[in-house]
Amino acid sequence: MDFTFELLKYLGKFHPLVLHLPIGSLLMTFLLLLVSRFQKTGLEKAIRIGVDFSFAGALMAALMGYLLSLDEAYDFDSLKFHFWAGIITLILSFSLCVLHRMKGKENIFFGSYLLTLFALTVAGHKGGQITHGEDYLSTAELFEKPKLIVQKDSIDYYKEVVHVIFEDKCISCHNANKSKSELRLDRYDLMLKGGERGSMFDVQNPNQGRLVQYISLPKKDKLHMPPKNKSQLSKKEKWLLNHWATSGAYLKEGKVSLVKNEDLKSNVMSFLGTDEQVKAAGRSDLAKLLAKGFRIKPNALHDNLLRIKYMKSRLNGDHLKTLLKVKNQLIELDVSNTNFSDEMADVLGDFPRLKVLRLDQTQISDDALNYLKNTALEVLNLCNTMVTHQGVQNLLKVNPPKKIYAWNTAIKRDQQKQLASIASSLIHFGTADLFSEKLSLSPPEIQNTNVIFEDSISIVFDEPQVKDIKIHYTFDGSEPDENAPVYKSPILLKDSKMLKAKSIKKGWTDSALFEQMIFKNRDHIVDYKLNNDLDKSYSISHHVNFTFKDNQTVLFDGKKGKKVYRGTSIEDAKTWLGVVEEDLEIEVKLKDAEQISYMTLSMLENQDMATVFPKRIELYGKSAHGKYELLNSLQIPVQKDPDERVSYFKDFTLAVDLKAYNEVKVVGVGHGKFPDAPVYSRKIKRNAWIFADELIFW
Repeated sequence: MDFTFELLKYLGKFHPLVLHLPIGSLLMTFLLLLVSRFQKTGLEKAIRIGVDFSFAGALMAALMGYLLSLDEAYDFDSLKFHFWAGIITLILSFSLCVLHRMKGKENIFFGSYLLTLFALTVAGHKGGQITHGEDYLSTAELFEKPKLIVQKDSIDYYKEVVHVIFEDKCISCHNANKSKSELRLDRYDLMLKGGERGSMFDVQNPNQGRLVQYISLPKKDKLHMPPKNKSQLSKKEKWLLNHWATSGAYLKEGKVSLVKNEDLKSNVMSFLGTDEQVKAAGRSDLAKLLAKGFRIKPNALHDNLLRIKYMKSRLNGDHLKTLLKVKNQLIELDVSNTNFSDEMADVLGDFPRLKVLRLDQTQISDDALNYLKNTALEVLNLCNTMVTHQGVQNLLKVNPPKKIYAWNTAIKRDQQKQLASIASSLIHFGTADLFSEKLSLSPPEIQNTNVIFEDSISIVFDEPQVKDIKIHYTFDGSEPDENAPVYKSPILLKDSKMLKAKSIKKGWTDSALFEQMIFKNRDHIVDYKLNNDLDKSYSISHHVNFTFKDNQTVLFDGKKGKKVYRGTSIEDAKTWLGVVEEDLEIEVKLKDAEQISYMTLSMLENQDMATVFPKRIELYGKSAHGKYELLNSLQIPVQKDPDERVSYFKDFTLAVDLKAYNEVKVVGVGHGKFPDAPVYSRKIKRNAWIFADELIFW
């Protein structure tokens, strides 16, 4: 089945080739029609062959277009206009075949032909936008004035930057006519004097100055400046004011040098509008990168630069060609733990803005370093490669990055000392400060697919892939360290426990914490009722839809939901329960409620699947008067930096006291639409589903 599906998707790749047949045929036949119509030349047979061939070509193109749309690289929402325009073109081309065979319909045939060409134009234009990007035919660049790039070595920090920010965001409340808190910001001398609370600056502790503190407070704080109902400072404006106040530049007016501070220069140039704006990468190029296994993250808001990591292990020439499509936007590239080799390294010289490069645990040697001599690299990771003393030394002589990490390479210890003596702050051979991402161990994983048990359960950890790793674990809620018990054999449990574990190895950074609640099912549930509409259609992949009707039993079947993702099978997806456009609401009758101390609800978040954790879980108890009373609630914050293609599974637990209640109601309060937060920027205004699995009282 999988092979057949992949074969069909492969055939869909011929859609761009086949679609040119009906386009050319329709245009050529229309030319024949014009000649026949206005020069009274008998070309009816040729026209009939032309329209028949056009319909056959349109049918083939439509079928292959549908097969191509099954590829996960394409989002149907972005395809649907092109899709339906293509279907309309197909229907109209069929009507031409019919009308040409009917007598006395010449004028209708001609009008239908014009309509077909219009539909063809729309379908072709929308298809071109999908392939080349929405701005492919934009004329903006033709009329855009050349941008003058001004190079500055110094700046009047107060007059050209700070006063401009104050004038835009602050002076309306702090001027000669209106001076809140007796603070004036319209003049330099009065600004230094401060207001009723004193100076805005702290000479001894610059970071504790009122200006720095107030602009950094949460918007809801009463002291946050500017007030929440006013125009807010941008991130760049905050950076510039913060630097001005903490560097001591506020102490005097006049010029400040930009030569020795690249960060200051970059932010000042950007603020003044004299920096060079990078053009955004094409949507189709980004879609292709995602489809080939690259993870893409923006560098900063509106700068159009990209940080890209290859998530699989095998790279080939096709991957690198696709990567070159975004060469002008690429600022960070991570191909660690792949088969990247010297033969592929010539591509590295083609990325003009590349600043951070991770080549650790690849197959490169000194030959690859030769391609870095004309780059502007700032950080280079060469750990666990075959680079030698000679290769690194040559790079240091020609074009040294600001930081090089070269732990566990072919560089011998005495050679390491020699290189370190040349540039001690530049090159690092240890693991303690391995740039932004330290070499750390992967967190441990358990083999148990279901962590809900009746009598007892044996917890079995996966065997670590790296030698000499020890798995340390706890059950008392504390975070394990090297003094915690070491896993050696399956662990037998007879009661509910919170398992926490870490992978630890001497000389390496500890792994992230693994947490898993292990539940003993004590059969507290007598009956339940779900107050939700389960007839709403859910799309698990392109053109594959289903509903969760009669699926509420998964909440109480004693089995954890499968690890699902977009494109998974309907069978696996139905190990979960999904609701949309309403809160999840479950009423439950309990027995032995006085023995219950906790309630846990398992949830799933995956942006690709249009599902997000609820914003709050509430537990109500039914009183003797028949009314529900709120017993406890749990606020769930928005995730900080989730990967939109990754599924996140989490158990949310509330402490409960149910001695007086045998009936309860559990409510998962949803967001309705995706939350208005940067991490969900691509999904804002779309419906957010709530996915739940097991509801456990223990």
